[in-house]
Amino acid sequence: MKASARGRAAVLGAALCAGVGLTVLGQLALAGPAQAAVGVHAEEIVRFPSADGDLTGGAPTMLSGRLLRPAGNGPHPAVVMLHGCGGLYARSGRVSPRHVWWATHLQRQGFEVLMVDSFGPRDVEEVCTTALKDRTVRATRERMRDAWGALAFLRKRPEVDHERIGLIGWSQGASTVLAAYGAGEDGPAGTEEGGFRAAVAFYPGCRAPLSNEDWQPDGPLMLLVGGKDDWTPPQACIELAGRDGVKDKVDLVVYPDAYHGFDAPDAPVRKRQDLATAPGGTAHVGTNEDARSDAIRRVMEFFKEKLRG
Repeated sequence: MKASARGRAAVLGAALCAGVGLTVLGQLALAGPAQAAVGVHAEEIVRFPSADGDLTGGAPTMLSGRLLRPAGNGPHPAVVMLHGCGGLYARSGRVSPRHVWWATHLQRQGFEVLMVDSFGPRDVEEVCTTALKDRTVRATRERMRDAWGALAFLRKRPEVDHERIGLIGWSQGASTVLAAYGAGEDGPAGTEEGGFRAAVAFYPGCRAPLSNEDWQPDGPLMLLVGGKDDWTPPQACIELAGRDGVKDKVDLVVYPDAYHGFDAPDAPVRKRQDLATAPGGTAHVGTNEDARSDAIRRVMEFFKEKLRG
């Protein structure tokens, strides 16, 4: 896997309106706090421990993240964001447009947002082209514990409502959502403080939880998948969402004409090559505007109901 230099000099671009145009808000160094910007109450570069000490055999991995706070003193509901196999940062060194859009949109709706970088602190740039057996940062192992570490970190923040923290992820990050939010008594849901309040997973791989007959989400879960997805085909998610013990907790939405990555802002559909987990190594990715618009509406309604209600 490639060593990551993205995290060392990343630039956060932010959408200043509900459209898809992006403008750069500030040149941000990982070592210090973010610069203030118009329309943004505060953004910080933060460091916090993963819950992976049992995997490292010693000290946990110190993760980095980008924390966006909404206006006001709080306490605010919060959302943890988990990137896909390509990482949090684009090749430009900036946070990828999808994560920028969702983070700033959630922030403007009154949510505190923590974007977790699972790759940079482990010197990994991307795992899309890496076989599952060779990955050192896995959805159901390292990244699951990263999500739990993010939850613990937010619960130490005085401006966060500790009882109203949600989780959202894309692709490999969505598979992490299913692992972190489906561990039951083995995860934070089994502790006195409890786990995440609600979760959203965009086009995850559902085969792992489907193969575990005991798997079910810790609470309300929204699954959003593309009917034409040829990277993480939707059938396993459809079967999982219809299973007894699961179907009453899951809201599944299948967009018939959408491919993988349908919610990305302004990303024309293209064919990606050399993908380790896609059938045949290739898959289509790109925006479907109808699916994107509907998903935005559904996710915001879901989080407003589950994290504010």
